[in-house]
Amino acid sequence: MSRAGSATRARVVQSAKERMRRHGVAATSMLDSIADAGASRGSLYHYFPGGKSQLIEEATTTAVDEYTAAFAAAEGLDAEQTLPLVLLFWSDVIEGSGFEAGCPVVAAALGGADVASAREIAGAAFASWTSILEGVLERSGVPAARVPGMATMALAAIEGAVVLGLAQHSTEPMEQVVAELRELVRSAAG
Repeated sequence: MSRAGSATRARVVQSAKERMRRHGVAATSMLDSIADAGASRGSLYHYFPGGKSQLIEEATTTAVDEYTAAFAAAEGLDAEQTLPLVLLFWSDVIEGSGFEAGCPVVAAALGGADVASAREIAGAAFASWTSILEGVLERSGVPAARVPGMATMALAAIEGAVVLGLAQHSTEPMEQVVAELRELVRSAAG
């Protein structure tokens, strides 16, 4: 594929990812994604012979890669250092969208009936992110027996706070969740 073709294809995938963030998987169409990217309709099946499923899978994978890179900033950090970074990241994401767009990986998980493979990609991402949070909790002194459950709870609380923030047009739910997670980690670490 030519450099121009690769760039066009990448724009279409980014467009689909943004549409998923704003409208969910069911409302993310190939035609809209192509139009948003400024690509020709003729390129649709050239770039995505697997149709909408392939486009959604690639958009989900792109989102996972981007968000995992952001999570990787937590490598080597403890909860006191990591949780404010999580708050800043998600606040920027939802405020930057005018409180209109959330996590495309959550959209992929929820849109599983349309594209089951995207749900599987989302599930693997959540497991990976939970593992990163486990390392954060271990470095924070949380007892090993509590680490897996607390990491799962932390990820669920963060993703839930993003949804609440979107619904309430506010970063306050994220601020509250991060503050409570910090207290929980302090308490668990003794």
